[in-house]
Amino acid sequence: METSYKKILVMILCGGKGERLYPLTKDRAKPSVPFISGYRIIDFSLSNSLNSGFRKIALLTQYKSLSLERHILQGWSIFHPESNEYIISLPAQGRFSEHWYEGTADAVFQNIYTIQQENPDLILVLSGDHVYRADYRKLLNFFLEKKAEAVVMAHTCLAGEATRFGVISVDSHQLITGFSEKPKKPAALPWSPGLSLVSMGVYMFETPVLVKALISDAKNPRSSHDFGHDVMPELIRRHKTFACIYEDYWQDIGTIDAYWQANMDFLTAHPPFRLNDPDWPIRTYKPQYPSSFFLDGEIANSIVGSGCQILGGRVKNSILSPGVTIENGAEVEDSIIFEGTMINKGAKVCRTILDKQVVISPNFSVGFQLEKDRSYFKISPGGIRVIPKGWRLE
Repeated sequence: METSYKKILVMILCGGKGERLYPLTKDRAKPSVPFISGYRIIDFSLSNSLNSGFRKIALLTQYKSLSLERHILQGWSIFHPESNEYIISLPAQGRFSEHWYEGTADAVFQNIYTIQQENPDLILVLSGDHVYRADYRKLLNFFLEKKAEAVVMAHTCLAGEATRFGVISVDSHQLITGFSEKPKKPAALPWSPGLSLVSMGVYMFETPVLVKALISDAKNPRSSHDFGHDVMPELIRRHKTFACIYEDYWQDIGTIDAYWQANMDFLTAHPPFRLNDPDWPIRTYKPQYPSSFFLDGEIANSIVGSGCQILGGRVKNSILSPGVTIENGAEVEDSIIFEGTMINKGAKVCRTILDKQVVISPNFSVGFQLEKDRSYFKISPGGIRVIPKGWRLE
């Protein structure tokens, strides 16, 4: 595609603590949390970038990044240095201060040196914890069409649900006229009063515009150094900033309930998008497991990863990651089972997320008695039980 912009740098924010996803983030960064059996959440933003032809990618990492770094090394070492394309990790390096990244905007600000060295025409800032499929070339075309200085990808949702996000006000030309982070009364769309427009955490900037805004924000002692809360409201007052509306499936994996629901969304004959689409592959690292083995039992409306052993029992509306064992008489329903977990004879699991290498002892049940379950582990507001990595329940 011929454009006046020859160089685009993608910067993916991967450093959040992910406290609302705890204990899934006890030992890993939020973007490296497993998703739909064999994927990691980060795979979607990375695959979108790769498939869009944007192949200069920097990951801004911070908390508990070892799992993420390992995943990138094993599954995403696909560019040769001679191609001038790359995926690199940029942890907080103390170039401007002794602090770690103190907000989404600060994470990019602390890497201004890298931006200056690369000298891109545009910078595309992404979040590493969202699940969606988007061609960023369409965002670029919108950027060029509007002669914009900055563009925010935005998603429509019911006004009553918009309070969890940054809400964008626009005019009839999609020029952004206001940006409010998690407002109590979200602004409605001018052409659809029951809907609001929320930020997807996807931003495209002319590089000089972003650099100037970040330097200004860094000098503000009252700023929390967050894109949505601080940088964008200031930016739209000074620069032509537009909202590019994205209507397809998008899920912000910010909570246990959102994570569970996003997984369940793919348990259908008509999922939000095809994971096996040859024109838009979702890339990941595939561990070396043999084919799954089914001895006996019943499996319905479920995803089963490689290397599983189904020795009996019943699995319904669930996701089994690689290397899971289900023994005879066990029952699993509406649940997400991570790699290497063992569910023994007669055990029952319902509306539960089991992290890696959990052992459910024979005849143990989880997901049926609220007070009993609460004495063992975390339960989300939506009633999803979460069992930490390596636990043995008996």
